[in-house]
Amino acid sequence: MRDAVIDTLTGMYFTVDDEDGAYGTGQVIRLAAEGVYFVRFDGNEVTLPLELATIGEMVEATDQGYKLWRFFDTIEERDRWIDWLDAPSKPRVLSLVKPVK
Repeated sequence: MRDAVIDTLTGMYFTVDDEDGAYGTGQVIRLAAEGVYFVRFDGNEVTLPLELATIGEMVEATDQGYKLWRFFDTIEERDRWIDWLDAPSKPRVLSLVKPVK
């Protein structure tokens, strides 16, 4: 008897990093086969067709160890991540001069 396939990704929202430093967003739609999911990437004006993504692709990392795919339970969580990611970093000024007394 075959064991049931555990599906923990259906309905999750994601971001996926591109090699050029940009990122894509979308949602995991449903399980297609064991270890393979239908995903839909967000389009600018029209809903793009479904694509297949394997678990192997989803767990890939860069040479520095950064994960390419990030998953979120809600679109709001994903949007907060994107806002944080896109926010300009605030420069910090460090004084290298020792105060004189």
